[in-house]
Amino acid sequence: MTDRRTLIAGALAAASLPNWAFAQAAPGKVPRPEVQFRVPDMNPAVADLVAQVDPARLRADVGSLAGFGTRWSEGPGYGAVEDWMAGAFGAAGPGGAITRQPVTLPAGMVRNNVIWGDPLDGREVILVGAHLDTTSENPAVSAPGANDNGSGIAAMLEALRILSGLTFSRQIVCVGFTGEEQGLIGSARCASVATQQRWPLELMVNLDMLGYRPPNPAAPLFIEYDQGNATPANNAAAGAYGQMAVALAGQHTSLATAQTDIWDSDYMPFEAEGFPCIGLYDGGAEGPPYHTSGDVPELMDFDRLEQATRLLVAIVATAAELT
Repeated sequence: MTDRRTLIAGALAAASLPNWAFAQAAPGKVPRPEVQFRVPDMNPAVADLVAQVDPARLRADVGSLAGFGTRWSEGPGYGAVEDWMAGAFGAAGPGGAITRQPVTLPAGMVRNNVIWGDPLDGREVILVGAHLDTTSENPAVSAPGANDNGSGIAAMLEALRILSGLTFSRQIVCVGFTGEEQGLIGSARCASVATQQRWPLELMVNLDMLGYRPPNPAAPLFIEYDQGNATPANNAAAGAYGQMAVALAGQHTSLATAQTDIWDSDYMPFEAEGFPCIGLYDGGAEGPPYHTSGDVPELMDFDRLEQATRLLVAIVATAAELT
């Protein structure tokens, strides 16, 4: 698989091009057709939703998640983490169906993806996913995972709080994945079930690290979209949604953005099953706290997390078609 540094370097080089010109795949990938996408007009209703993002709630959720000490999928305390996720979904989206999807880890224990929403309610589905588990140099003892991936879970919950009571043409479904750090185990299980049960999945949005404090404050947020991986047939749709996300970032956030391919996170199994996928990512895999016991809230940039969450709300509200 292409190294993430190579992908990011390519994305930064392409960032100076107009959005429509970024049509070539990352190095080592099959080039895809140029995506034609019309930049949407500013939607005042979406802007009103974006304005509801509450940084205090983001900070509180990250703090609660880091407070477990470790969320290692193989640890004996992981059941409490799943319970927290289910409770947080219930509080964020009252009345929504909450289910647990069993996942068998390589070590043999059974854990669960936690799902909010009904992917079989008859509408097309916008699936938002973020991994709940963590790792470090000693995950059995300490893996607080504030940015990786408490930030993604917090953004997903905040978007759900804002959007769950509204009416959309498409169904919003949210998933807290287990076993990402053991090789995308939970998302592979979920993607397989989505295919077996024929979920009408229009788009998968992956959130994996959104609050890294980069050395350069002007560093971009990466908007990732499929550019030629296992299933070429979904490239055009993924590219169109990626360009939609770029346009919405310009309308609703203060962050610079760069575009790159999807890479080694929970969207990969969905892409392999043929579903269009995009993701948001902050560059945190290049930072010192990554996969260490030092990934704590105090080192995060909560302003950047707030901006990324604003973008997430805009993406989901637009893709799900607010009515």
